[in-house]
Amino acid sequence: MEKINTKGHSFVGTVWPVIGSKGDKYSIVMTDEGFECNCPAYVKCKHIKAVEKKILCQSGT
Repeated sequence: MEKINTKGHSFVGTVWPVIGSKGDKYSIVMTDEGFECNCPAYVKCKHIKAVEKKILCQSGT
C-alpha cells in the first residue's frame, strides 16, 4: 500500500471513530507526523491501516 504523506495534509486534525473487533471504540487522528490510534497496539495497528486504505481508495491511488 502507498504511504500517505501527512505533513501539511488537508486531513491533519481529522479524527476517525473506529469500532474494534471486540466492540471497543477507538479514535484515529492524522497529525503532521503520521497517524495516532488510542488502541493498545504498539505498532502501526490495523485501525490506522484501514483508515489509510479508505483515504487512498477515495483519492483514486
